Amino acid sequence: MDRLVALRGTHLRPSQVTTSITPIFHAEIESPRPLRAIGGDLRVAGWCFAEGSDAPPAVRLRSGAALVPQTSHFDRSDVPGRFPDQPAARHCGFVIEGHLPPGVHLVTFEAQASGGAWHGFKTLSLAVEARPLAVAIESPAGPGPLTARTHLEGWALHPDQPVTELTLRYGDQNLSCDTGLVRADLPALYPQSAHAGRAGFRTCTILAAGVGPLRARARLGNGMIALARTSVQVAVTTDENHGPELDLHAPRIGLPGYEQRIPPVAKRTEQPLNLLFVLHGDFTANSTLQACALANELADAGHACVIAVPRDLETLRHQIAPRFRGCLHSEAMEHGGAFANGRGPDVVHAWTTRECIRHAATVIQQRHGGRLCVHLEDNEREILAQAAGRSYAELCELSDAELAPLVSPDHSHPRHSEEFIGAADGFTVIVDRLREFVPSGKPCATLWPAADARYFFPRPRPEEFRRLLDASPDTTVIFYHGNTHAANAAEMRELYAAVATLNESGTPVILLRAGVDHVAFLSPDLAARVRPHVLGLGQILNHRHLPPLMALADMFVQPGVPDAFNDYRFPSKLPEFFAIGRPVILPRANLGASLRHGEDAYVLDRADAAGIAAAVRTLRTDAELRLRLAKGAPAFAARHLSWRTSAETLANFYARLARS
Repeated sequence: MDRLVALRGTHLRPSQVTTSITPIFHAEIESPRPLRAIGGDLRVAGWCFAEGSDAPPAVRLRSGAALVPQTSHFDRSDVPGRFPDQPAARHCGFVIEGHLPPGVHLVTFEAQASGGAWHGFKTLSLAVEARPLAVAIESPAGPGPLTARTHLEGWALHPDQPVTELTLRYGDQNLSCDTGLVRADLPALYPQSAHAGRAGFRTCTILAAGVGPLRARARLGNGMIALARTSVQVAVTTDENHGPELDLHAPRIGLPGYEQRIPPVAKRTEQPLNLLFVLHGDFTANSTLQACALANELADAGHACVIAVPRDLETLRHQIAPRFRGCLHSEAMEHGGAFANGRGPDVVHAWTTRECIRHAATVIQQRHGGRLCVHLEDNEREILAQAAGRSYAELCELSDAELAPLVSPDHSHPRHSEEFIGAADGFTVIVDRLREFVPSGKPCATLWPAADARYFFPRPRPEEFRRLLDASPDTTVIFYHGNTHAANAAEMRELYAAVATLNESGTPVILLRAGVDHVAFLSPDLAARVRPHVLGLGQILNHRHLPPLMALADMFVQPGVPDAFNDYRFPSKLPEFFAIGRPVILPRANLGASLRHGEDAYVLDRADAAGIAAAVRTLRTDAELRLRLAKGAPAFAARHLSWRTSAETLANFYARLARS
């Protein structure tokens, strides 16, 4: 029981001052704790009365600015026994009913004195659970598991919000759905939901091979995610990609290694800056991952960081506990990052000179100020030339009208990029070779990328899972994660050719491949030769899921040769290769030019099909070399590939820019 002596009248607002003595309240909340509101529907019961009063007071619940009044009073037979001289005790029971938004709220229960003032008598936490998502599968109908490869149809309804996206999941399969289909029957069943009439859905594709309970994941109109289980079981055993020899009912073997290491606390800055990064990809792109890692480190040191992307802001959910704020280019151009201290950005860091970035960064700086810093991570001239199918010199001779259809927002414009570079206050480069594009006299810092130390560290090989992969006891597993595009298609073809050649010569090799192919890079003949030896994992959206998969590998390979593309880049996967603790095979380009062959990595003059195949054979037969490189790789990463070190370098560089 709580006993409250309310504040005296001199501490109340003038309208609340009374000449009577402020009463003493006796009260208790009797609903089970912790308080919960299932589906947002709140019901709390208790009792409350004031000493000397003939009638119980009005009671209400306050949560922030929200007020929920009592809905009824009721008699209590037990309270008068405890307070026999209090006439209000017999009628002091109360019920508060209402609705609050989902979340955990700190609520205060208040009683009203006879003069009108409200006084709190109890503060508790209240967990308000979101109203549930309802999902029904109506076609195909019938008892038992679904075994036929067909479309699924039904309806998905959230009481408060329309469903804008719906994915059905079972086993390892995800089926996207067409939503918003007309349902004439649901409005009568759910009259409180104005969107019930368009709650129908149909899967975009038919069921693929997979076994397990069917679950639903919906994105609602307010951007929230809702999950629901269904009573449907799926048991489709084969499709065009999964033959009958694959036993989907076999016991699952877990893949270990999802633990996280806690990094040491960063040193806090005495001069925090507002830092706005302008990126060209969403929050799953490799470039964005690098900027996110730096922004997290800078935020830990006390700087305010915002990352602006051109599209797909919802991909921010794939970042693990970001300490920065994400927004779209459009918002950054209008509000300048909306920093908490009300100031604009001190530094606008344009992550390459691509057109979408150039436009956004220029507008942001003109409207909101800040020093302009440009980050160079590729030979943008070579990328444009390969995409356009012409030499860069030829492109420079074209007029703006002729260039317009050749230069997309994701490419650098030959003339606009030069103007952008000329207007920059400073530069960062991913490799020193890119300093060739920095105007003489402009400040410049080199930032080698790194791996997220929370997840990327030396890991043992999961032997139980490896036995599922190995075609024979001496199988070699190579892991590669990265997308294929026009600029790297030729070197990716060399990697696949090496895998085919090794297997055809009696050296069993499996390539575990994660990533998306944006171009077709294999000939029909090579595709057929290598298909049995490549296990495609698709795009791994949660980057922390990569290390347990990478631990399956015996070695990592970065294909390529020294040329106008590779000499000016630093593949972001390399620090992750080195951190896991396996031998790394790579060309003598970009990072490879700084490595000791046979100590830090296996460095090739040309990491083409022949060079890769020879290196794999050597490492397979030379256990001493293999062990030395497995130790040398993470040792090199610890010395040179650290986000904390890069962030400290960047913070000092920003400070000099801001002061200049």
